[in-house]
Amino acid sequence: MLALSALWGEASLPSAVAGASWASLGGALYLGAAATSVYAIWGGLLGRYPAAAVAPLALLSPVTGVVASALVFGERFTLPRYAGMALILAGLAVIVLQSPKQMLTASTVRK
Repeated sequence: MLALSALWGEASLPSAVAGASWASLGGALYLGAAATSVYAIWGGLLGRYPAAAVAPLALLSPVTGVVASALVFGERFTLPRYAGMALILAGLAVIVLQSPKQMLTASTVRK
């Protein structure tokens, strides 16, 4: 990226980083380290367990976003938002708490 930015006459990467705000540096660090680590864990789980057992955990993504916004930004939520999160968690529980025989049957049928 440094070489490409020099070719197009843009400000170099070191000067852009030096002039960046703490928020933008924190965002880059999050995307580079935290999010990448989560995807590595996800890949490891998919390597060890059947996709039918791991994929439903993706339903936690909206709940995680809502909880993070409450923790980071201090957002307050209304009853409908809490009801929506409860429905997501209930749906996840229905999927994840299937009997192993049902999950095995579901994963073999989809192949």
